[in-house]
Amino acid sequence: MTIPLPIETGRLLIRPFDAPDAEAMAQIYGDPEVMRHVSLGVLDRERTAALLEGYRSAQSERGSSTWAVVEKGSGTVVGDTGFGVYGPTGEPELGYALAAAFWGRGYGFEAARACVDAAFVHLSPARIVAKVEPENERSLRLAERLGMRPVETVSIDGRRHVLLALERS
Repeated sequence: MTIPLPIETGRLLIRPFDAPDAEAMAQIYGDPEVMRHVSLGVLDRERTAALLEGYRSAQSERGSSTWAVVEKGSGTVVGDTGFGVYGPTGEPELGYALAAAFWGRGYGFEAARACVDAAFVHLSPARIVAKVEPENERSLRLAERLGMRPVETVSIDGRRHVLLALERS
């Protein structure tokens, strides 16, 4: 099954990444503050372009991926959201990253909510998971606002994470 794109919310458009998005995402993925809690670490332009190409391939192969989050009013790419695959269980793993300049506007929640809703409709998983470092209070609050609840603590690349899950209702 495939999540149909684009997904529109009140203020955002969620769509596959295009090649021109690499520059905006290199700025976001190159920001140590944004990437502090992301296991990939800070990325340069070359690694960003390769990552975005991987996201495009994943969309074709599995019907979901990580996508661009675009502010409708300005057309600015403000970050990403979407799904990877949680290795131990194969479940959809929600992820999101926004440019620091756009923190505090509710964009992360708006984008993540739209993705979760679309996944439950089009992919029909039993649950969606997210893993968040305990120190990442903003991300924990966002996941909890989505209705996700802590399930266990896991170690990813030697770093402790809370695994949260949202069960299909």
